Amino acid sequence: MLERVIRKGTDAAELLACMREFGICVVPGYYASSFVDTIREACVARIDEPGDMNYPDGSYKRFDAYQGSAAAANERIYHIDCFSDEAARFRHDPILNTVGSEYYGDPHSVHLCLYERHRPHPVPVRGFHVDTFETSTYKVMLYLSDVEEKDGPTSYLIGTHTDDELRRMKENVWGPAVSPGDPSGTKHPTNFTDEELGDRLQRHVKVVGPRGTIVLFDTFGVHKGMPPMAGGERHVLVNYYRKGADLPRSNFGFDVKADHQRYAVDYKKYKA
Repeated sequence: MLERVIRKGTDAAELLACMREFGICVVPGYYASSFVDTIREACVARIDEPGDMNYPDGSYKRFDAYQGSAAAANERIYHIDCFSDEAARFRHDPILNTVGSEYYGDPHSVHLCLYERHRPHPVPVRGFHVDTFETSTYKVMLYLSDVEEKDGPTSYLIGTHTDDELRRMKENVWGPAVSPGDPSGTKHPTNFTDEELGDRLQRHVKVVGPRGTIVLFDTFGVHKGMPPMAGGERHVLVNYYRKGADLPRSNFGFDVKADHQRYAVDYKKYKA
C-alpha cells in the first residue's frame, strides 16, 4: 500500500497529482540526512530541558500539554525556524508551497513549523481522526529520524480525503467518540471508531522511511500516528499551511492573550 503513494522526484506536478488521487504523498530522502540531523540535534537540546519554556528568539515549548488524555505523549516546540536555518528552509520550501497553492487554487504558506518528539507513553496517541469538518488543510511532515514501525509512523487511510459521506456521517449521525485507550474517556467530535471506518481500514498505509522523508497530506483524510513501541522514538517537523502568501508566524492553538499573561511573551515582535 505504501508503494502506491511514494514518489521519487521533486516535480511539483507529480506530487500534486499524487495528493489529489490519494490524499497523501511520500518522498523518501527529500532532504539529506546531514540536513535533518542538524535540526534534530538543536531540537533535542531544547526538548530535554524540563517543563514549558519560552525562548528569546520567539520559539516556545509546550510539554505534555494534554495531560491525562490522548496525545499526552506529544512533546512540542513551536516555530523551529526561529533558531534553525535549516528549519526555515523547510518552512519556505518553494516546491511544497507550490503544491499546497495548486492543490487549493489559492496561495498557501506556512504559519507554523512545529517540532514533535514521540516516545512510548502509558497514554496512547490519538486514534483515527480528521482535523476538522469545516475545511481541508494541508500539512507536510519531515522525518528527522529513521522511522520503522516500532517508532510510531504516521498513518493514513488513502482516498478518504474525498469521502464527504464519511465526514457527514461522523458529524451528523455517529457523533463524538473516545480515542482507543484514552483513560480520560474524553469524546472528540472528529474521532472515528473502527466500526465506523469499516472496510476503509483496508486502505491503511503506515509511512515508514529514512530520515529526510517528507509526507504531504490532506487532513480531510482519516489519519493518526501509530504509538511508538519499546525502544522506539519518532522526531518530526510539521509545516502547517493556510491560505495566504508569506503568512506571519502563528501561535497555533494557544490563545495569544492567555499565553502572554502566563508566560509574558510578546509574540507581535516575533512576526516573520
